[in-house]
Amino acid sequence: MSDFLSNFSNDNYKDTMSKKKKVTDNKKEPEVKKEPQVEKTELSEVEPTLRKRKRKRKYVSQEQFEAREEERFDSPQLVETHIDQSLEDILTNTPITETRLNTENSSSEELHEIEIDPEYQKKQRTKKIVIGVTSAIVLLVGYFIYYNSTHVKMPNFNGKTIVDVRKWANENRMDVEVKPSFSLKEATNNIMKQEIASGKNVKKGSTLTFTVSEGPDPEEVIKLPDFKNISQGEADQFIEKNKAENLSVITEYSDKVEKGKFIRIEFNDKEVTADSYRRRDIANIYYSKGKEVFEKNISVPNFSGKMKNDVQEWADKNSISVKYEEVDSEKVEEGKVISQSIEKNKKIAKHDKMSVKISVGKAIITPNYGDYSAESAGGAVEGMEATIQQVFSDSVPFGKLISQSIPAGTKLTGKDSKGIKLVYSAGQPYIKSYFGQLEGDLPKLIYEDFNSKGANVTYEIYYMDSDQEKGTIVKMSVYNQYIPSDAYITFGISNGANADQPGKVERSKDEGKNED
Repeated sequence: MSDFLSNFSNDNYKDTMSKKKKVTDNKKEPEVKKEPQVEKTELSEVEPTLRKRKRKRKYVSQEQFEAREEERFDSPQLVETHIDQSLEDILTNTPITETRLNTENSSSEELHEIEIDPEYQKKQRTKKIVIGVTSAIVLLVGYFIYYNSTHVKMPNFNGKTIVDVRKWANENRMDVEVKPSFSLKEATNNIMKQEIASGKNVKKGSTLTFTVSEGPDPEEVIKLPDFKNISQGEADQFIEKNKAENLSVITEYSDKVEKGKFIRIEFNDKEVTADSYRRRDIANIYYSKGKEVFEKNISVPNFSGKMKNDVQEWADKNSISVKYEEVDSEKVEEGKVISQSIEKNKKIAKHDKMSVKISVGKAIITPNYGDYSAESAGGAVEGMEATIQQVFSDSVPFGKLISQSIPAGTKLTGKDSKGIKLVYSAGQPYIKSYFGQLEGDLPKLIYEDFNSKGANVTYEIYYMDSDQEKGTIVKMSVYNQYIPSDAYITFGISNGANADQPGKVERSKDEGKNED
């Protein structure tokens, strides 16, 4: 920038202008009609000439002047010449006279004096006023639009709920602060108070405060009246007045209490009483609807041959109490109706009672298995599943029936088990000789021979000197005879004191003498 400005100093300006003129002369440009040259003169020298040419004075408006100047300076040579001349005048402090300007800018050979239209200034002032007023109006309208877009009129939420408030606040990008308060008058979640009155403008994005009802205080103690002495209507009024929403009046039919009279009160918490009842406690107050009377308008169908499920479905639909009795039948299949206590097409009312007999199929009569032996009892009756056991008996002879789990003559139907347990006598116990058996075999021998068959034989062992192998039974208190079912037996066991070791070969007398 400093190099550029140095070109316009007093010392360098002439060199710069001469170089620029040489460059301009070297350019090949089309011939341009030369403007008449007017020598630089002082204003006083051209005044006579201007007076002589006063008749050629031409008035133009400021707009026309500026347009003409712009058109004339569209040519690069003219602009460059104008700039060079202006710079030269500035550096040489040469005043630019009106005559010179008119001479240089004139497009004709004649010199004209240009004057600005006196009405132009007035028009400009009027234009500025109009622009100013218009701008003010635009600003006011813009502010009005901005204000309306950022503010909203506060509605009246009296009687509305907090849900309504939040919905409106969300639509207007506002936050809601809630102050809860108990109230007997306002319902739960209803608006009790709004901090900003309705109709006022509120800026969007601000926080609104509302006092919201929580309903009545649940911890408040309400002394209950004696419901025995008040009617059902008075009980409803008490509940409504005290907002005791957890108190419920329930009516039910009663054959003993007159219609509309108090029956009972039930508290969910057994520790709560009529004097300590709080609004949050749950209780039911029962009043009588009187005796229930139903019209006999239900027709009884014919259930003969129907399944039990069909009967129960009809009974549930019409609130009829049905008692079922299961009986055997050789003709009616198992599960189907044999008969009904109320004949078909007869009219009955709700909650009436009736009975229906249901077939359990053909019955099996349990025989007396005393007529059968233990070997033949298993296939005595078709359909019966007999389990046979033989046990010792001191009183029942061998082969006779001792007991049967199902008494003789019992009818067994499809729902009953057909299994029966039969016990036959194995007679009185008989013990054989156990001599030579080992001590370790005694538990098995006693169980298999006696106790597994119903006896209760017990025993005791003792040890004694014997030439028999150690552990061998060498003595019995009883053997090879009948014994009672609860017999007690003792066994002597050899301790092997006088016995040779197992596998030892007996030596001859000659061998003994030789050793001596």
